[in-house]
Amino acid sequence: MGGKTTLGPLTAPFVALLRYRGLIHAITLRDIRSRYVGSVLGALWLLLPPIAMVLIYTVIFSKIMQARLPGANNQYAYSIYLCAGLVAWGLFLELVQRGKNAFLENANLIKKTSFPRFVLFVPVAAVALFNSLVLFALVLLFMLFSSYPLSWTAGNMLPALAAGLYLGLGMAILLAILNVFFRDTGQIADVFFQGLFWATPIVYPASILSEWTREILSYNPVYPIVRVAQGALLGDPVDLSTLAYPVAFATVFLLAALLLYRRSHADMLDQI
Repeated sequence: MGGKTTLGPLTAPFVALLRYRGLIHAITLRDIRSRYVGSVLGALWLLLPPIAMVLIYTVIFSKIMQARLPGANNQYAYSIYLCAGLVAWGLFLELVQRGKNAFLENANLIKKTSFPRFVLFVPVAAVALFNSLVLFALVLLFMLFSSYPLSWTAGNMLPALAAGLYLGLGMAILLAILNVFFRDTGQIADVFFQGLFWATPIVYPASILSEWTREILSYNPVYPIVRVAQGALLGDPVDLSTLAYPVAFATVFLLAALLLYRRSHADMLDQI
């Protein structure tokens, strides 16, 4: 997106990342500072919300509400199930929510500077991935301190996050382009993803649903990502090949975004 290069299509993006690393760094810092401008604690707010979330979901649900996961004896199983799903979902949702406004929020930069437009999504992805990895690390720490069985399957969280990152970026880039021309796109997307959250077994276990309902929900591309993430922390065997579905879904979104961008990039400057 933006700029021409004689390099191969596979190497060009990586070369562009190196060439515009200063711009990426500046945009990332601006994004973090703008979130916490006037705040006393500043960037510490990147860590405090995930810490609070882990404490709430582990203490409130396991101790006070005594929520239990069907088929699991450990008192913290439901909390781990919930946190694992939220780690994967949170990465995907933050990418979409922040990414869909990337062109509009950087309108002045786009008009004044020539650079590959995909660079704008790198800071969004970096901050979202950082937040998810922090939350993942906090959940692992809780599992260690609570003596919850920690299996080698926890490493399966990484491919789940990678698939979520790819899917979130694909959808974010397409929505960002549409948002330039149709400003209702952002609001429609927010409503849609609220429904998608409840169409993904995060708060509730999929086992309580009917077979017909599970079949319908299986078409949700976030569903396999969340299932792999939950199985990773619960120590359940997971089929990583199920991540091929969201990866294919993301590829379709990226190709659609590239096609739409090539056809409309000349008009984008007039619209943003």
